[in-house]
Amino acid sequence: MQKREKKKELEEMIEVVLLRIPKEIEARKFYKSAAEKTTSQAAKDLFFNLSDQEKGHEAELRRILKQLQEELQELMS
Repeated sequence: MQKREKKKELEEMIEVVLLRIPKEIEARKFYKSAAEKTTSQAAKDLFFNLSDQEKGHEAELRRILKQLQEELQELMS
């Protein structure tokens, strides 16, 4: 793959990841809010679990973003 094509590919992947991170944060807040509003312990447990999963997704996306940015930087040097 040519350098220009690789650069474009990395930039597109970075763009997608940057779009997804706020969505994960929004989903985490939604589930946390739902957990705090419900009176059912089973529902609380479910929503807090889902909130924790979204936090994990955000962390994984941030790890991927860092990796992609490093790869792009290496490509450009």
